[in-house]
Amino acid sequence: MFKKIVLLTVLATSFNTKAQNVVDFESFTLAPNSAFSPSITTSFQTNNVVFPYKWSSTYNFWEGGFTYTNKYDSITAGFTNLYGVRPLKGFNNSANYVVAQDRGLIHLAAAQTTVNGFYITNTTYDYKSMAKGDAFARKFGDTTGTGSGTTIAQGSYPDFFKVIVKGYKNGALKSDSVTVFLANFTFTNNAQDFILDTWQYVNTSILGAVDSIQFFMRSSDVGAFGINTPLFFGMDNFMTTSPITVGIAENNMNSDFQIYPNPFSSALKIKGTATFAEPKSIRVFDEQGKVVYSQQVNENESEHDLSVLPSGVYFLEVLSSSLSTFKKIIKN
Repeated sequence: MFKKIVLLTVLATSFNTKAQNVVDFESFTLAPNSAFSPSITTSFQTNNVVFPYKWSSTYNFWEGGFTYTNKYDSITAGFTNLYGVRPLKGFNNSANYVVAQDRGLIHLAAAQTTVNGFYITNTTYDYKSMAKGDAFARKFGDTTGTGSGTTIAQGSYPDFFKVIVKGYKNGALKSDSVTVFLANFTFTNNAQDFILDTWQYVNTSILGAVDSIQFFMRSSDVGAFGINTPLFFGMDNFMTTSPITVGIAENNMNSDFQIYPNPFSSALKIKGTATFAEPKSIRVFDEQGKVVYSQQVNENESEHDLSVLPSGVYFLEVLSSSLSTFKKIIKN
């Protein structure tokens, strides 16, 4: 369930006041032992966090982004078990959790949002692959076919599997990053080697205010066609902090603005209320977090030619000094 904790006893206009949000995915409805798996590229979202989901219509499989699930399988190895996580259930034994893929990008709707952190773990698929090896990847720490014939002792190969979290602001990649190890066999003392099998908290507040964050996975097991380790991880309890005035504005978004048509073919119209006359910044982001259109407007009603954009899913931001709205739009 998406929980909003308001840090004021009275809702007052103050740009220094913050709202803390926790996305724990419990409000998403699923049949038992199932996952969000539509056969189209789309997204799922709370009222200020957007999780893209990418489907390959050519090969008919989930090829990128995020999905939420309640499939509990901490045993079955292999790619037939894409949704199970090693701890079996979500953080704190919750029903729902998210499975993410390499280069997945989360969009933050509210301006000046900080991602405080989230919980992470290995999926059963990648855990089993690293612990036992499979047809594509080697057993972590093993030297057979990797370090054999060298000075590295059997079982001591310095393997690692990690996630690097980076943030974007105004469509530009920020310099700071956060790294978390899902497996680490680089210790001098082999007794410290581990493959993560519990939920671990990741503090990402160092990234500061962001429009989106992206996850880059790295492994020591690399072959001719790239990384051999399955590039998946589990995530739960995604926590953010943003100005409370933004949250209030979002609750009133439908009465402040009309955005039409949606889906659109070439032009998109934005119409505000008669009382909302201050200057506004209009921006459109693609699914990778890149700004593909930007325009300043002073009128309550404006039309924007987006005919040059390829067909697909985009995210529209309307930003002023007192309001921020964020809406998914679809170009036919």
